[in-house]
Amino acid sequence: MRGVVLGLILVFGLWAGALAASPPGPPARGGRLTVLRLRQSAERRLPRDRLKAVLRVEKEDAKPQKVAAAINGAMAQALSLARKIPGIEAETGSYSIYEERPQAGPAFWRGAQELILAGEDAEALLRLTGRLQAAGLLMSSLDYELSPEAVRRAEGDLTSHALSGLRRRARSIAEQLKMKVLRIRDLRVGNAELGGAPRPVFRAALAAAKAMPAPIAAPGRAMVRVTVKAEILLAPASP
Repeated sequence: MRGVVLGLILVFGLWAGALAASPPGPPARGGRLTVLRLRQSAERRLPRDRLKAVLRVEKEDAKPQKVAAAINGAMAQALSLARKIPGIEAETGSYSIYEERPQAGPAFWRGAQELILAGEDAEALLRLTGRLQAAGLLMSSLDYELSPEAVRRAEGDLTSHALSGLRRRARSIAEQLKMKVLRIRDLRVGNAELGGAPRPVFRAALAAAKAMPAPIAAPGRAMVRVTVKAEILLAPASP
């Protein structure tokens, strides 16, 4: 009798565990549901509307104090000139002073500080960079970019296109499977982001000439993309 009781307990335990591990059965009327996972993107090429230039002041001397003073003076003049032009954002970047010990010759100190300029008036900024190069600053990089405002303006429209494409794909797949779209179970919408390969950056390391002409730069276009992901429930189509 004890063996029979133990056997019944064991059978009941296995049966209960099987119920807990098995997936829920199909709905009473609609049949078993299918989960469809989709990813859809919408993208658009937009003209780059903002120009960014990075210049630098470089000085060297036997004494670090003189290097710092020369950098500070040149940067103060450059900032004063840049801030007189409406629509141009000017800020300083990295700043370093270090000692160099060449194998031939005495040790000396070298220093550099960056000046970062940006604005949507490309012609004014290019003229300014030409004047700054003539004043002795060196060009580190010059590149067009897409402003955050332009990205945000495109974000809503691209999101709508991505969602429309997602719905079309879901309906098409459901029809091929003889099913119907029941509802979206989970939806994730990404923010607008720049796609494609990074744009090459113009770099120059030559010393500025006394009559440096303004640089030439063409904006081109940048790819903006919005991606949506969803889990969609499909149910058997009605006969």
